[in-house]
Amino acid sequence: MAYAAAFLALAAAITSGGPEGPVAPVQPAATSVSSDMARDQLLLLSVQLDGATISEALTAYGDPQDPLLPLGELSRLLELPLDVDASNGVVSGRIGESQRPITIDLKSGQALIGGKIVALVPPDSLTTDTDIYLRASLIAKLLPIRITANENDMLLTLEATEKLPVQAQRERLARMAGLSGEPGTQDEALRVATPYRWLGEPAFDFTTELGYSNEGSGQGGNTSHTITRAEARVAGDLLQTGFSAWVATDESADPVAARVAFTRRSEDGRLLGSLGGTMASAGDVFTPALAVGPRSLGGAGVVFSSARIDDASVFQRINLRGELPVGYDAELYVNDILRSGQRGSGVQGRYEFNDIPLVRGRNAIRIVLYGPRGERVERTRVLNVGGGQLATGRTTFDIGVVAQDRAVIDLSDQSISGFTKGRGALRAVVGVAHGVSEGLTLTAGLSRFTDSAGVGHTMANVGTRSSLLGLAMQTDVAADFEGARAVSLGLAGRVAGISFVGRHVEYAGGFADEVNTSFDPSRPMRRYSEVVFDLAVPLPGSLGLPLSGRVERAEFIDGGKSLTARARTTVGLGDTLVAIGADYSRRSQPGFSATRVNGNVSAIRLIDYKWQLRATADFRVRPNLAMETLGFAADRALGERYSMRLGATRTFSNKDVALQAGLTARLPFASATLGGDWSTGQGRWRVGVQFNFGFARDPLQGRYRMTPPGPANGASAALLAFIDANANGVRDKGENAVPGVTVEGGGLKAVTDAQGRAFVTGLGDGSMATLRADVSGTDTMFVSPPPQNIMFAARAGGMTTIPYPLVPTSELVARIGFRRKDGALSGLSAVKLRLVSPKGKVVQGVTEFDGTAVFDEVRPGRYAIEIDPDQAARLGMHLMQPVFVTVSADGRPIDALGEVAFNEPVQMVKL
Repeated sequence: MAYAAAFLALAAAITSGGPEGPVAPVQPAATSVSSDMARDQLLLLSVQLDGATISEALTAYGDPQDPLLPLGELSRLLELPLDVDASNGVVSGRIGESQRPITIDLKSGQALIGGKIVALVPPDSLTTDTDIYLRASLIAKLLPIRITANENDMLLTLEATEKLPVQAQRERLARMAGLSGEPGTQDEALRVATPYRWLGEPAFDFTTELGYSNEGSGQGGNTSHTITRAEARVAGDLLQTGFSAWVATDESADPVAARVAFTRRSEDGRLLGSLGGTMASAGDVFTPALAVGPRSLGGAGVVFSSARIDDASVFQRINLRGELPVGYDAELYVNDILRSGQRGSGVQGRYEFNDIPLVRGRNAIRIVLYGPRGERVERTRVLNVGGGQLATGRTTFDIGVVAQDRAVIDLSDQSISGFTKGRGALRAVVGVAHGVSEGLTLTAGLSRFTDSAGVGHTMANVGTRSSLLGLAMQTDVAADFEGARAVSLGLAGRVAGISFVGRHVEYAGGFADEVNTSFDPSRPMRRYSEVVFDLAVPLPGSLGLPLSGRVERAEFIDGGKSLTARARTTVGLGDTLVAIGADYSRRSQPGFSATRVNGNVSAIRLIDYKWQLRATADFRVRPNLAMETLGFAADRALGERYSMRLGATRTFSNKDVALQAGLTARLPFASATLGGDWSTGQGRWRVGVQFNFGFARDPLQGRYRMTPPGPANGASAALLAFIDANANGVRDKGENAVPGVTVEGGGLKAVTDAQGRAFVTGLGDGSMATLRADVSGTDTMFVSPPPQNIMFAARAGGMTTIPYPLVPTSELVARIGFRRKDGALSGLSAVKLRLVSPKGKVVQGVTEFDGTAVFDEVRPGRYAIEIDPDQAARLGMHLMQPVFVTVSADGRPIDALGEVAFNEPVQMVKL
């Protein structure tokens, strides 16, 4: 019969030749999947932990016995604080009660766990738009879990090797929403534009302290005085830039320091259109540094750059600066090794780590902020540093002009950068780099500055960036207008597992090289050498002990010499993370020499995710062995809203013990701390109450609201969830709000209220922020939500409004048949169909044995049903009439019928 012949012809066309278009994933059989199919097969797995199901539909790929698992989604299920940056292939965070730092960088093919390196084999990973997939066997090496895969039941069983946050909190997450098994859905992200505005609603952060103290009243004095101290930050869009300002008072409420800046950034490097540019800023800014000569210094002025982060040179030392609220401490880790620390904010209310050397290749930079109420904030960035070479024909500029060491609003004579002279003098720096060829980049610079001794310098330099025998090479020649000269040569690379940077500079005529850490304006230098290195020392039963070091040697014209060396390592001892450092210095000049050796140890441990213990010790080895300081702090979480801190520090030089205690309440709109400290040796005491809160405008409520601290230090977002009955993406009159949508990001969580509104603040500054929306807690059925991942550019004071429409869906059944000789309509199988939306989006399907194809989750609108053009042309068939169907918002199933005709008679085949 004709329909039998047509059926055979269609079946033969489908099974012969290659597959056309997307192929529906095949359910895995009991046997293992071959390696060449491993990365293409979609799996939906059930996940169990401690006998309880924490997900019934975890999307995975590949071999069911060792599948590729989504690391971001898995970390959310286990409540592990991991930040997954899928666009850059980087994962960072801390794991375990010992808070071991972890950084995974797919580009370099390495994972760093507490300083130990784990190699990543390319087949072990897969990257999508919003998540990073790793092989289950590899994840078991990285996270404190064992993973057992049951291929027959499509089940993953997780066993914790140490207590997980999800276990400590006695919570289990329900099924992850939106994981329908279609690779195109869960991997998408809802991207929200955040253009600069001429005038935005600013956000504010305030810190106020009220108390009493006897400091300044003399040894053992009994006269106390009141403390009234405040700090305020404001940030927002103004004149198409990001505006930020800060002001602080002393303990008598008199303003003593302030700063202000206008900054605009462009991720695509088109800040000035065709002229390029990545960043421009005016106000309190920092000048760029050159390879030889002027260092980066702050002041009132303007800066401009067209360089990108990936243009960073291994021969450059970087400067890291950021906001640091009152009472916070900051620590800097490079490749999981503690490099530096800062206790309390400086005169300008920020942390500042200057002249940080990096090694060639991947550098994981982690800044950890410790708050006075037990807060812990981590910011991680991975820099892949090269030799400073640019692409052929590419040119970059770095320009800065400031009144050095002087703020726009100068409220105090106190120096910002330690200058005794030259404060307020002009500092102008211009740097240019041009890629001549793939292996050669030329640089040039011109600068005018005054050093800390008040001596002015005008100088120029030229240089090259190239490679030699696989090593990055840098040469620079500089001269000032007074006849002083400098020649610099640098090499960087990796040899025998050791990453290193070596640099040597020869000086003549009293050249002023501020970039040199041994620079002393009162003692002109003759030469300077430095070597920076990173390696993993092999140990039995270990992946290697990370070791970072730096050696510097300087010779001065007066005959003096200096030699300094420092080494740092970080090691996990049980559940305790320990950082160890040693410093050696020897300085000599005619008639004088001194040698000093110091060491320091710091440790941190978490107990049951309730106690956070920190201890530090500083000691001296030479000229005599002695303990210098010993400190201890314990933070205890008392439920969700309250915490306690106890601390003690012993200073051995003056036999002083400083005691500290505080109780903090975290309210929905602020945090308040009642605390005090007492110095037993000096008889000083201090007690007070500190309030921290923010103000930000909620666009969904149309008014300002009090928030927890953070809206002026980072971005905020307001999400509106609603039933979008007409699928136009806008909430129209009569469309219902959706309560119960969970919004997570930046370690924070919010849930939409009865009006479908949720507000989140403190989402970071200067990078892409990612929120995740979970609709599993809502009372909705037969709706299609937007992608779970929401991405937008974050900047301080920015407010992003996020419409989150849940569109009602229907099931559409398309029936395709053809006329038999007797006139009856019979179903036709293996027909490839296309469901085309009004906007041209295409969903494909294939008819089953009875001629039906089912399309799930079809949104409201008018659709066309078509036969795949390639199949129709090959088999000579077409629809008798165009088929259109209108899907309404009431969720009712829809049937559509189409009839196929063939262009030529089908030859009968006897069976």
